[in-house]
Amino acid sequence: MLGAGRLSKSHGVNEAEFAMLVSDPYQRQGLGTELLLRLVQIGRDEQLEGIVATILAENTAMQRVCEKVGFELQRSADLVEAKLTISG
Repeated sequence: MLGAGRLSKSHGVNEAEFAMLVSDPYQRQGLGTELLLRLVQIGRDEQLEGIVATILAENTAMQRVCEKVGFELQRSADLVEAKLTISG
């Protein structure tokens, strides 16, 4: 398996949390960015207002992917909260 991703709709709000992984041998080849772009498109197709994720602070690669796709990041000591507001 190269990688996998999912969106989980949140109860009570029109947003979803994403989770994804790319197998080690296939990292740093743009697959994470492509996977996240596809998840965002699914979110748009589902008319979500936003997509969120909680990322470990040491996972700087995922933080870079999120920033590249347009997510805003809020950092704390241990975690990073990523949020993308979808407008149409």
